[in-house]
Amino acid sequence: MAKKKTNTSLKAVEEMLNKIESDAKRAKLIIGKIIEAWGGDIEVEIDSLADLESAASKLGSGTEDDGNTTVVEWVYDGYFMVGSDKKKYPVPMNYSSKTKLIPGDVLKLRIMADGKLIYKLIGQANRTYVRATLSKSDENKFTAIADDGEIYYLNQAAVTYFKGKTGDELSIIINADGLGNFAAIEALIPQAG
Repeated sequence: MAKKKTNTSLKAVEEMLNKIESDAKRAKLIIGKIIEAWGGDIEVEIDSLADLESAASKLGSGTEDDGNTTVVEWVYDGYFMVGSDKKKYPVPMNYSSKTKLIPGDVLKLRIMADGKLIYKLIGQANRTYVRATLSKSDENKFTAIADDGEIYYLNQAAVTYFKGKTGDELSIIINADGLGNFAAIEALIPQAG
């Protein structure tokens, strides 16, 4: 009985460490995107989360000339665009599917006076292509299992668009720097039969 509790505790600690490692990679990518957006003309010493938030506040948020349109630029995390104003903006699944967004992509969001949201991809994260098999999670969501055993979450709208079925072969796009565990579908090869 004690061995089972120890294994469960070790697994929980391992999951926490994996999340910390993923968050650190994400922070480094965000820092790079901030510097890139400023054309490399920004010097920032980042020793804490507060420093990162301060640097992020300098990244393209404001009101356009007509005074009615707010523009926010920031990074896609797999589900949301996390704005420089520290808000999370929902990215429509159809847009992220069509654009093949992956974590680390930089988006520009125009918030119109009438409330309409217009997204535009303005900077792609480093990408790599991976072979995978379409699967389903315990929560009945489609996932991709890469040949190396890594599991990636998928945009459910993309799977529906491609008419994917469990067991189909996929070509997926992931962040080449290891940011996030989300993937975009490049292509789907249906099972024979």
